[in-house]
Amino acid sequence: MSNTLTIVIPNRNRDLKLVEKSLNSIHEQLNDNVRLVLVDYGSGISYQDELKEHSSKFPLMEIIYCPCQQQLWNKSRAINLVLKHSTSSHFMVCDMDMIWHPDFIKLELPEFSNSQSVYYTVGIMTQEESSKEVAFIDYKVKFKTDYEATGITVFPVEHLKSINGFDEFYHGWGSEDTDVHVRLRNAGYEVRFRESEVLFKHQWHAKSYRSKKSSFPYHPYLERINHSYFTATKEVKKIKANYSNNWGKSFNLEDYKALDRPDVLLKRHATEEDIKSFIFFLGNYQDSGVIKLMVTAHTEFNTLKTTAKKVLGKKTPLFISLERVNEMLLEALILRHHDQPHTYSFNRVQGEIKLVIHITRVS
Repeated sequence: MSNTLTIVIPNRNRDLKLVEKSLNSIHEQLNDNVRLVLVDYGSGISYQDELKEHSSKFPLMEIIYCPCQQQLWNKSRAINLVLKHSTSSHFMVCDMDMIWHPDFIKLELPEFSNSQSVYYTVGIMTQEESSKEVAFIDYKVKFKTDYEATGITVFPVEHLKSINGFDEFYHGWGSEDTDVHVRLRNAGYEVRFRESEVLFKHQWHAKSYRSKKSSFPYHPYLERINHSYFTATKEVKKIKANYSNNWGKSFNLEDYKALDRPDVLLKRHATEEDIKSFIFFLGNYQDSGVIKLMVTAHTEFNTLKTTAKKVLGKKTPLFISLERVNEMLLEALILRHHDQPHTYSFNRVQGEIKLVIHITRVS
């Protein structure tokens, strides 16, 4: 029986020139045994409109548009959206910034094994080289990735589903690709590194999305948290992720539209007691509804009055900075509510954090 392949490419706001160059290199290789799905995980509305125009050049490609513009990037969920319903024999994850070897499908598809996953070395190009319009073979690479770079992998579908796909704990950037390799090996499956030749070349791009300057939610220590979480996964020899089995949950557009009509508005100050109590409240909320939270700095934060009270040993609120509030709320969303429809913003100029979340409980 011939191998069949589903390719998923997660994307958020990647430069459309880069996107088009990448898609040009794979789209012409598609055939009846290969399905290509681009998951746009919350790019800006205007960007998604432009992407729709560009997509007309790639009629064999499917696109899933996720309405999560004001959420943390979650590559694992973007992948699992497609994996959960995949019926092909093999499943491939690729980055949006890759240029594919023109014969990748022809050369590799017949060779995919049902007993092992395989991942590929990548040639990294400079900014200058990436801007060129030349044949694949003529792009010069600055260096090649080694076995530690695990982003481009082909999996037997059943292997990946048996461990509940990619771990949706990982938000932001880092560790989810290597995590899935480790858990597959823990389950007794083979994962092989193929380094004989470069079949993918990485286009240079800026990384402005990993900073406070981004308009998207940002947690300054998230990559370090991801790394520590991954370390624990290795130490306990974890196999299955997403224990609730609710992985790969699709987006319900109507639930997101409801975010414009909150049922209740809660105004809180940046204090330990206010934020912790809200997090506990949200975790124990058993009804369905839309809750809007607005957080601002306490009016007595860093005032002479507060300083005097502390000197005199009097009680004061447990003041915290808005930066700390931001970390606490994002951590709560990651841990308990990442698959609930929500929007999140932190306006550092106005000193205000807004969270709108649609709690949908199954009766």
